[in-house]
Amino acid sequence: MALTPTGARYRNQGAIQRRDRELGEALDDIASQGAQIRVQGNYGFDGPPLAPHPITSIAVSGASGFATVALTHTNAPPGVKYIVQYATTPNFQNPIPVDNGSSLVMHKYLKGLTLYFRAAPQFPASPLAPWVYFGGQTTPTPVAF
Repeated sequence: MALTPTGARYRNQGAIQRRDRELGEALDDIASQGAQIRVQGNYGFDGPPLAPHPITSIAVSGASGFATVALTHTNAPPGVKYIVQYATTPNFQNPIPVDNGSSLVMHKYLKGLTLYFRAAPQFPASPLAPWVYFGGQTTPTPVAF
């Protein structure tokens, strides 16, 4: 069975639909559900999507032990989610990942820690886009909470 922009195409489609209307409808239903999943996951007809473009910027602030990480993603494509990581070292050994969903803001209680932050967008079925580091790629800036 193949999905096309106009619906399903499968072997003996016309013959199956003439012989067994319920089976034909079931196959069409399966194909349309597969098409919806493809659209929701940003799949093209050639497979999974490429990674989205990187976020524009990352800002980190803290008050009373709480960290606020604010991401900016100019012209963010629909269906993108964000991964935020923080670590105690600038080279991100043993990072703590946070799946932030579609939210551009993360709040977390991190009192007493000094941490480095980075973030990247991703489609559900794509690889991560390049990381963007708070303070810059070559010299990430630590933040104390």
